[in-house]
Amino acid sequence: MTGYDLAKVFDRSVEFVWHAPHSQIYPELRRMEADGLIAAESLFRGRRPKRVYAITADGRRELEQWVAEPSVPERVRDPQRLKTTYLEFASYDDARRHFRVHLEHYEIWRRRWASHVEQLADRATPLLRRRLAAEGIGDPEAIVAYKVHAYRGMVRQAELEVEWAREGLRLVDELEAEARKPSPVPGAERSSG
Repeated sequence: MTGYDLAKVFDRSVEFVWHAPHSQIYPELRRMEADGLIAAESLFRGRRPKRVYAITADGRRELEQWVAEPSVPERVRDPQRLKTTYLEFASYDDARRHFRVHLEHYEIWRRRWASHVEQLADRATPLLRRRLAAEGIGDPEAIVAYKVHAYRGMVRQAELEVEWAREGLRLVDELEAEARKPSPVPGAERSSG
């Protein structure tokens, strides 16, 4: 693939699990080429030559080692949760906006990820079709199953985020209702006797 092709792949699938700006792709390709992990060939497409990259044997070994090593989940850096811990400094309307933005964001991504799961299960994404058409790719069922499993996890994560935001909206309503209740009159609780 060319760098441009790879950027499009990021936009359609890889970005769902690893966001990288396009400006990061070309320097990374040059670094990987310098490290012998990929090789580039100049081909003429249109008026100018394009660099087409392919993985090398060393690159394949590096990929296999990287995949074999379990990843330890990173420590949490969650700006939404951090801000939520200080919402007492916001108005009720601002707190609601905070949760609505979160809710809308994850509803959009839940739909995107769910759609991607369907496309993967149907073997309908261009990159997956290309991968499955290649020789010596391994077990096609495993390739599809692992990808579907990864994105189903993303769907579930989005569903949890949507529910968390809805719970936050209910919490704001409850807190505001409680704050609007009239304060008890001093001495009203005393029994006459």
